Amino acid sequence: MKHKLLPIIITVLTTVILVNTLYAQQKRTNWLQEKNEYTGRWRVGVGANIVEPTAVDVQFYRLSKICTSQFAINKKIAIGIWAGMEGLLLGSLIERQNNETWEKGSIRYGIDTKFYLPILLNPYIGFGIEGGKRELDGESSFSPDFVARIGLEQKIAGIKLSTRSALNITFFIDGKLNKCLNADFVYIMPSLGLRFHWI
Repeated sequence: MKHKLLPIIITVLTTVILVNTLYAQQKRTNWLQEKNEYTGRWRVGVGANIVEPTAVDVQFYRLSKICTSQFAINKKIAIGIWAGMEGLLLGSLIERQNNETWEKGSIRYGIDTKFYLPILLNPYIGFGIEGGKRELDGESSFSPDFVARIGLEQKIAGIKLSTRSALNITFFIDGKLNKCLNADFVYIMPSLGLRFHWI
C-alpha cells in the first residue's frame, strides 16, 4: 500500500512546489514591473529661479529611484522650460563679463535637458537653448543662446499629503553658461532656486 501511495505523494508535492515557484516568480515579475512603471513614468515639478534668469520653470522628469519613507527622490533625466527676466538681480556681473556691451536684458525663455548622476547630492549636467531680446551696444535684437549647466539638487523638505501622495521640495544650485549664437557675448553665472514635486 505504501509503495502505491508513494508516486501519488511525490506527484502532489512536486505539483505544490511548482505552483509555489511559479506564483513567486509571477509575484516577483509583477513587483519589478510595478517598480519600473512607477519610476519610469514622466512627472511634473514647478520651480522658482532666484537667479539667472529670475524666472519660473516647469520640469518634466523621470526617477531613478524613490524613498517613500523620507519623501526623497532621485531623478534620472529632466526636461525643463523656463521664462524670466535676465539680469534682474545680477545685471552688473553680466555687464562686467562683457566689457560693458550688455546694457539691458528682457524676458528670456528656454528649454534644456538635465542628466542626473545617481550619487549623493544628485549632481547633474544639462544642455539647452535660450531665446529672447537683449540690448547690446545700444541695439535691441533677438539673441539666441546655447546654454550649459552643471549643478546639484537636494531635498530640503518632504511633506506627506495623503496615504498615496507627498510633496517633495528641493533646492538647486548650478553654474550656468550662456553663449550667444549671433553676437560676441558670453557669461557664466550662478543659478539657484527651489523646486516643488508631487509624488
